[in-house]
Amino acid sequence: MTATRPSADPVRVAATIADLTTYASSDACSAVADLAQRLVDLAVDLVRARAAGMLLVVDPVEQVGDDGPAAEVLASTDHTTALLEIVQVRSGEGPCLAALRTGSVVVVDDVADVAEQWPAWTDGARALGVRSAYGIPLHAHGAVVGALNVFLDTQPPLEPADVAVLASLGEAAAGALVHHRAVADAETLAVQLQRALDSRVVIEQAKGLVAERHGLDVGEAFRLLRARARASSRALSEVAAAVVEGTEHIEPVRTTDAGPGGSRS
Repeated sequence: MTATRPSADPVRVAATIADLTTYASSDACSAVADLAQRLVDLAVDLVRARAAGMLLVVDPVEQVGDDGPAAEVLASTDHTTALLEIVQVRSGEGPCLAALRTGSVVVVDDVADVAEQWPAWTDGARALGVRSAYGIPLHAHGAVVGALNVFLDTQPPLEPADVAVLASLGEAAAGALVHHRAVADAETLAVQLQRALDSRVVIEQAKGLVAERHGLDVGEAFRLLRARARASSRALSEVAAAVVEGTEHIEPVRTTDAGPGGSRS
């Protein structure tokens, strides 16, 4: 007699989802990858799977063609599972990618059934002893933001109720994933903006130093800085920082007009 999976216990399911949502809002979950790892680990425990992995849509807003959204491997429960996920991404085959493209749960109770449809993925799955696989799309704000992939190496396959539980777990993760990603994007943008502002301040300081040192207007000082940057194949901000630090000196090109028929030196 087959042992009952933890996913058949409503209390265990509720506790698992609570675990995921609590972790998502904790200080321990500092990145999207942390949450994704927690998701795949909990999924394996909940249905007693061999392994699990997750693909993240690179840009949920971007319009995509027939090949579906571009995706990257974000988490896996072990190294070999990560390799199988990479096979999916590179070959364009497999249940996880199919879930991303269709937005629906993809059930493969026997990998032999998809050997013609997904030959590369099937070869990889068989090599790892995978007998069944399930692609669970992660929906947030009307878009598919990723997909959970769960693999079994034993029979029987998952019951529809088990798959529904995995879908619920995925939905609980999806909103938190989007939130963490938005925070990360905002932090990245903030860092980029701050760097841009810092660079602009340094450039303004350098312009003032060059202008004061040589009695030039700031427009001419800026042209000298830019010319030095181009001539040395460096960023303008790098040249400006060197001028401010005193490690680089910029001299204007002096010309002397000796009058008609004279020469310039």
